[in-house]
Amino acid sequence: MNEKLREQVFSKFDLTAEQRNAAIERERDVVVTAGAGSGKTRTLVARFVSCLADGYPLRSVVAITFTEKAAREMRSRIRQTLIDLANAAEDSGERIFWGNLNTKMDAARIGTIHSLCAEILRAHPAEAGVDPKFEVLDEGLAAALKMQIVEESMARLVSVAEFTPLLRQLETRDLRKLLSFLLEKRLEAEESFEQAIDYQQVVRDKLNELTHHPLILNCIREFSSMTSEERLTDAGDKLAAQIEQLFSIWDQMDAALQSGDVVACAGFLHQARREAMDKRPGKKNSALKAAMALLQDTYDRILDPICGGKNSDSKPPTAEGEQNFKLFSQLINPAAELLFSAYKKAMRQNGTLDFDDLEKGASTLLKTPAIQQHWQNEVAAIMVDEFQDTNQRQREMVEALAGAPGKLFVVGDLKQSIYRFRRADVTVFRFIRKRVKDEGGLIIDLDENFRTHEPLMNAMGDLLQRVMVSEDEPEPPYFVGYEAMIAHRKEPPNHLQAPHLEFVLGSGESTEDARPNAATALAYRLIELKQEGQIQNWEDVTLLFRASTGFSEYENAFEDANIPFVTVAGRGFYDRPEIRDVLNILRALADPSDDLAMAGLLRSPAFGLSDAALYQLRWQEGNAQHFMNALKADTSHLSPTDQPRAERAARIINNLQPLVDRIPVAELLKRLVDATDYRTILSIEDISGTGGRLWRNLDKLILDAQASGKVNVRDFLDYLVTLDDAGAREGEASAEAQGSVRLMTIHRSKGLQFPIVVLADTNREPRGGSDLAFLLPEFGLTCKLDPEPLIHRMAKAQNKAEKEAENLRVLYVAMTRTMEKLLINGFLTQTAKGIWKADAWFDELIHAANIDLGDVAQQAGEPLLGTLINGEPVRAWMIPPLSRIQPLEVTSPQALQQNEAVIPLYIPIENQENLINTEDEPEELRTWRATSTVRQIPPTVVGRMVHKVLQCWCLPGHPNLSSLLETTARNEGLAQTEQLATAIQEATHLLTRFSEHPLRQEIEIALERHQEVPYTYVAGKYAESGYIDLLYRTPAGWQIIDFKTDAIHSDQQRNALMTEYQKQLIRYKNAVTKLLNTIPHARICFLDDQGEVSLMSMNSNF
Repeated sequence: MNEKLREQVFSKFDLTAEQRNAAIERERDVVVTAGAGSGKTRTLVARFVSCLADGYPLRSVVAITFTEKAAREMRSRIRQTLIDLANAAEDSGERIFWGNLNTKMDAARIGTIHSLCAEILRAHPAEAGVDPKFEVLDEGLAAALKMQIVEESMARLVSVAEFTPLLRQLETRDLRKLLSFLLEKRLEAEESFEQAIDYQQVVRDKLNELTHHPLILNCIREFSSMTSEERLTDAGDKLAAQIEQLFSIWDQMDAALQSGDVVACAGFLHQARREAMDKRPGKKNSALKAAMALLQDTYDRILDPICGGKNSDSKPPTAEGEQNFKLFSQLINPAAELLFSAYKKAMRQNGTLDFDDLEKGASTLLKTPAIQQHWQNEVAAIMVDEFQDTNQRQREMVEALAGAPGKLFVVGDLKQSIYRFRRADVTVFRFIRKRVKDEGGLIIDLDENFRTHEPLMNAMGDLLQRVMVSEDEPEPPYFVGYEAMIAHRKEPPNHLQAPHLEFVLGSGESTEDARPNAATALAYRLIELKQEGQIQNWEDVTLLFRASTGFSEYENAFEDANIPFVTVAGRGFYDRPEIRDVLNILRALADPSDDLAMAGLLRSPAFGLSDAALYQLRWQEGNAQHFMNALKADTSHLSPTDQPRAERAARIINNLQPLVDRIPVAELLKRLVDATDYRTILSIEDISGTGGRLWRNLDKLILDAQASGKVNVRDFLDYLVTLDDAGAREGEASAEAQGSVRLMTIHRSKGLQFPIVVLADTNREPRGGSDLAFLLPEFGLTCKLDPEPLIHRMAKAQNKAEKEAENLRVLYVAMTRTMEKLLINGFLTQTAKGIWKADAWFDELIHAANIDLGDVAQQAGEPLLGTLINGEPVRAWMIPPLSRIQPLEVTSPQALQQNEAVIPLYIPIENQENLINTEDEPEELRTWRATSTVRQIPPTVVGRMVHKVLQCWCLPGHPNLSSLLETTARNEGLAQTEQLATAIQEATHLLTRFSEHPLRQEIEIALERHQEVPYTYVAGKYAESGYIDLLYRTPAGWQIIDFKTDAIHSDQQRNALMTEYQKQLIRYKNAVTKLLNTIPHARICFLDDQGEVSLMSMNSNF
């Protein structure tokens, strides 16, 4: 041991006393509980380097991280530490010592548990029965293989008579889901089948546990503590009689349970809830009435999910359900063996192992005494980061590697265990902490937070202490409560203003209305903070989401406000327009006869043919042609704009098509991108300033293709489909913020910190997931059958409780990422009685802050300042319905309209011979002077303003409405302030009237909606073109709406206008019928029909 070198290490890290004790201990195992921001990574790195200073061989020091990214970061930190120590060395010997270690760092055992498992297997291939040259199958390819094996196994099960009863119990789709579920949890399933769980005994034990719950027993004891006369005096005759009935049913329930008749027991519990647990009877101040209320509430929470009874339509468990499950449990084991065998065979044939194979193989090897001893000799120190995210199998492996005391060092935080969906078990950390403590090991709590300043930490702690609570006594092992930490920083930076905890609210009549409104509110508040100097750089701000499905509203709001942003993990990556277009081109190259793919290719920005060109290519001389054949033929009938584009498309396709399936897909993609100048196209399209996001996404697609190793294009496309079907979580190409706000999921933010955190979209409920099957240690494999078996009801209730507990830990992780300021963003909606309400996290947090929802709504537009229970200030602000806040540096509507003109999505037909415009509204000459003092605004100007708003669907309540109306009016020639005000007032009046009409809601809930739809189709020898104001699809079919702003003063005037507009409506209907092959319902919407909105169909009697 070199004390001098060790002290050099510790002086480098400036450790606290607790951190130093953890890093320096060598004789005992060490378990460190490290709260958020407590410097656990610094402590772990200091221990690693100090072990090297003590003379431990580099390869004997093992560090296990949760992700490869964390492993790279740790290796980088250790390497930099070694460089710094070498540079600061006082003599050449020390400099050489640290320098030599640095040169060997690539060989250091720093990686994930699975990388260590792979090393163990490769060291003992014969004992493990594996090819030493095996490859590890990545999650994406494993998902694709599993989908394939499931389909093959489905076919085999159908052909085997033994499994016919199983096929009768489950629908095909449910059986497919069940097999997929089993493959995803293969190791747990195999262990469960090996245990041969006695399901009847498990159910009996669980019912016994729940009926003897302390709260239930206390209520029963209180009822029993009084005589019949005393109960009558305390509770009154109705409640006293109900209690007597409860005693009778409870005795029957207990007798059934003792005899082992679990169905009868559950039935009596159901009866007790329906007939003898009504908390309404009884005297007002009756002790028994209070006890009955507590009994009912406790039953509803813990027993109703299993036995039912709370609702009148609930049914108790049945003997048929139990018999069905018995049959299911007998058949599913051999069915699973068939499934697993097929999967393992496919893996062997491919020479690959998946992560389950790595874990099971290494775990099995380490149970062999000679191999275990070999690895204990190899390992002098083993350190595990994020130990709260491990499972029992991984814990056993780590302990087997450590062996003697003094080698093991684990660090974690129970409150940050949020990877249950990846099999993390929060109870594992508790287990090893208790074991090490019982055996005399060192237990250290790092409770000093170096991340967040004291005022904000106190404010967050006030909320978390009220939210992270359990209703159960004692707390279940999977529940983790909040524990306060000590803030190292006492004051916030000077540029920040209190309160440091804020609620930013939107509102709406429905969730669909309110969620985007909340995103808009957040954009406005961020702009205010930027103007105030509280946000110094946009990259200081990070939005954290429970799920990536919430990103779109915020992306749209930030684009509208011109706030630069980077989506670190986004909505389905392969559904992004820039990616979808490239994949369409790949499909067309793989199969030129696929006209749908070819249409996507030709219409994509890479080629830009118009809809009219596609129609003319498709239909020639009345016959449908394949697009590829049409491109090879004469294209002179196309417009001067479309013809060269068609020729270019044919040329590129002809050059690339022979390469399909001959070169790797990644190489084909590169050539495709180069041939189409796709990067240039993306650069032009990226006018909203997304920081090169489109380019990065394209690069990610090429990297994905390269990683897949696919040559066959169809195989690659199928691979992407199976990724999506298997639920592989694809995120958008990651990037540094580079002056942009980040949007990311909470899980992606784990281990990171940001100056300003926004907890966004907090009204969103967590995804419930499928309740078809559960695989929990206590219950084994259960499945939802009809009738539902008792054990599945129990597993479902247990799973729900564990998910709710983890949900609170996810909230803790999200809130504790912040350093300086926390904004909590959500929305309110109103009940039918006009009461404001919130949902999910937002409801819990805003009530924990003692903020009255009605007060916030009433004070919309003005901040509501309050005080938390511990004295810290809090701010709540709701965006007003018609906000006039001006966004910071927002591109003007004029510029937006200019940009729209630069790159139209689909190039319209121009200068084409025989092209006729069929619109019935001629351009009005500006015979009036815009600069005169005339107050009367021409109706066509107001009409164009209204149509522009309807095209953008920027209706009253939208923050950009006024600026859009003003810009449109100026473009129409209005200049004077009085004229502008009059025009905006008239247009707003019409739009407000429409917004209050039921048609608006019908349009907004439509399945599809398209504004200002251009169309072109050939009618005889002419090509007709025009624009449809609004085309939307409802369950009843496609609907056409043509908006008119004519001022109608009588029924006769309306009838005359309908006669005039009828021809136009017929043409719209013919165009949609021709192009979509369906007959739409077409209507005129008059916005000023004698002061009202009226809808007139083509066949209306007028």
